[in-house]
This record gives sequence, C-alpha cells and structure tokens, in this order.
Amino acid sequence: MKLKIEKLGRIQRAELDVRPLTVLIGPNNTNKTWTAYVLYGLLQSLSRTLSAARFDVSPDEHDAADAATLERMRKLLQPLFDALNTDPAPARVECSLSVSSLFEKTDQRYIHNLKAKSICLLLGLPDDQLLEASARLELLRNEFVTSLVSLELVFERPLNRLQVKTNRRWTPGGGKPEESSALFSYVDDAWTEQKLLALIHTQLWELIKHVVVFPAERNGLLPVWPLLPASDDLEVPIPVADFGRFLGLAQAAAPLGTMSVPQAQLSALLKKAVGGEIAYVTEGGRKRLMFRTASAEIPLQAAASLSRAVAGLSIYIERFFQPDDVLIIDELEMNAHPQAQMALTELIAALVNAGVRVVLTTHSPYVVDHLNNLMEASRTPVGRREELARKFALGTASSFISPDKVAVHAVQEESPDGEVLVREVLNRKTGLIDWSTFSGVSEQVTNLYGDILRAAEGDA
Repeated sequence: MKLKIEKLGRIQRAELDVRPLTVLIGPNNTNKTWTAYVLYGLLQSLSRTLSAARFDVSPDEHDAADAATLERMRKLLQPLFDALNTDPAPARVECSLSVSSLFEKTDQRYIHNLKAKSICLLLGLPDDQLLEASARLELLRNEFVTSLVSLELVFERPLNRLQVKTNRRWTPGGGKPEESSALFSYVDDAWTEQKLLALIHTQLWELIKHVVVFPAERNGLLPVWPLLPASDDLEVPIPVADFGRFLGLAQAAAPLGTMSVPQAQLSALLKKAVGGEIAYVTEGGRKRLMFRTASAEIPLQAAASLSRAVAGLSIYIERFFQPDDVLIIDELEMNAHPQAQMALTELIAALVNAGVRVVLTTHSPYVVDHLNNLMEASRTPVGRREELARKFALGTASSFISPDKVAVHAVQEESPDGEVLVREVLNRKTGLIDWSTFSGVSEQVTNLYGDILRAAEGDA
C-alpha cells in the first residue's frame, strides 16, 4: 500500500510505503499521530466493522480492469435486476457470485481519497482548520491474504430486503485452511439497479475484517469509555471515539469460545509481556475488566499503567483477531519499562507474522533498536533460531521478522515550527534502521554531562 498526504499540518507532502509493519518515529508535534489517523480513516472504506466513522471515503478511481469486473457482475446480477423491473415479480430471487470468476486480475488496483473536510472531521478539527489537506491510499487486491470466495444473494421484493452472505477462506501461518461466513441484511424502500450494484461492489472490496485504533489516550479512556460513542458533546477525534466503541462491543460480546491456535499463542505472549492476564469478570450482572495473576485479581483501573495500556490489545487478540486486520497503535511504548518495551516489540512482530497489519508511532529508541534485532534474527539459519530465541524477552522465534515486511518512516523537522519531512529510514540493502532521529539527543545528553563535569571543576 502507498499513503500519500499533502498539507497535513506541518507535513507539506509525503509518500509512505505501508507494509505489514509500518513504524513512524520522530519528535513530538510533527503530525505522526495525524498521519496514522488519516490512514485509519482511509481504511474505513475496506472495513466499517469496528468504526463509528461516517465520513465519505468512497473509492473514486479504479483500475481499468474494474470496469470489466462491473460488467461481469451486472450479467450475474441480472435475475435481481429483473425482479426489480418486472411486475408482478417473484417474491424471492437467489443468485451467487464467485469471486474468482469476477476478478480475473488478482493485482487489481484501488485508490481512495480523503478530502480536507473529511480529514478535519476525522481529527476533531474545525472544518476550516486544514483547508488544503488531502490524503490518498493506493493498494492492490492481492496485498491481502484473506480470500473472499463467494457471495450468496437473496432478494425479497415484498420485504424490500437484500440478504448477502459472504464466504471467506484463509490459511493461518503454517496451519490448515479455515472457512467462515457472515450474513448481512439490507432494507431499502427504493432499490435501484445502481444501489444494488454499489452495495455488492462494496462487499467485494471489504478486504479487512477489523480496523482497530489504540489512541495514546487509551489509559485514561478505560474508566469513561461508555460515554464516548453516544455523546455528541465530547469533542474528541473519531479514532478516540472508535476506541470507546471497540471496548463497548467487546464488553457486549458473547463469552469467549475456543481460540484459534494463533490467537492462543499471541494471548500467551501478551500475558508473558505484562506478567498477568486481562479478562472480563461478571460481578452483580456487570462485566468488569480485571488484571489477574497467579496470586491476585484486581480491577484493571487499579493495576499497573502498563496493564491498562495494553488492555485493548489483549481484548483484540482474544475476541477479534483475524488475518489482514489492521491495528493503529499510537505510542506503543507508553508506560513501559525498557524491558517491557522489548517484549511489546516482539509481540507486535509476532502479530504481524500471524497475518495482522500494524501501524505504530513511537518515540522509543528501545523499540527501534530491538526491531533491528528482530529483523537481523530473521536471517539466522532456521536450525539456530530456537536457541537464539531463548535469549529474547518472549523466547519465541515467531517474533523474528523479515525486513521485507517492515517500513520505518522518520518524521523530521526542518526547523522548529517549520516544515516536517517524512523519509524512509530502513536501509533496504542492510535491512537495518538508521535511528539518527534519536542519536542526536543521545549525543546532546552526553555532551551536557561533559559540560557539567567541566563546570564542577571550574573549567567552563
């Protein structure tokens, strides 16, 4: 995927390569979070499952092959169109669409644009705050491993109802193919051929099951999240409100069933990273999040700040995890000791290797340095990886990640309060990250210590 942005705050123009793991690093107040949130907004057109966003992100440019796809789809949907235009019409019409027969080109290109007004709405800004801002997402259909196999359609004219059943197949890393289905129902008193075509076309391009955002405010939101999705009086960015909605959906969800193998493995890694389990407990008819160890169980709001910071991630893994999901994590390292930052970095790499896409912002040199370790470890001979993995925080080679899956972008100031430039800092030849965005600060700290010693000795 490619993300292109213009006049977004201090960023005048930037093009970002979005890979399975995309990292944004740089100083405060350089619009890293805005960049991540804009990507979140653009991805809504591929999945609305966990979003409260209601701004227009309709695709407005397609590959030429998409026109041929639409024509094939029109022919397959002709029985539905006949039911609309024939009087008397059959009460019930059924038809099915095979995705393989519709998309002859698996590398079909799709483009989505987000305009200034929608960007302001997304970020919680006045409409006139970013008058010239724009964002554009370009992607290929075959960038996603989850396969939509077919659509089964039932149109009931007396009820003005269209039912769409989606059948999907996906293969977990190293596992057996799994299948799943979902049923959607739509009612419209004024169906037209164009409405039917647009709705079904949207279903065909919903390539992502979940797009979930974890804002930097997540610690403080846990006690007040029920207020966020329903209130029009709270002036918060849409991604922040969406995090509240995500927590609400998790609380209302049915009790956990059997987790898939990747889910169980990732859940175990997270427990190891934070030293305990985050779980819902029902007390007096009310569900509460608790932090549980072998010797104690306490309400999450009274637990360590690290536990609260990763609570949303724990909920996602255990209740929502699907390959090709996208997670947007603002400040991964928040409230984490350097040792815990290493563990969280390994957890994120394991998530990516399990098929989840992650975009994260960070200010931490520990996260960047350890990501270098994980990429270098991926090049070691397979027979030596398990032994090497025992020296890592989580002790698993599933965290070793290929540099080909990683993009790291430094957001850097030209001058204080001046323009911000975005550049790729992962060297594709060496497979390592140039972390000069942090090294200047390290040098400054070292030089200051020397100045202090000289001052103490009267040599300043």
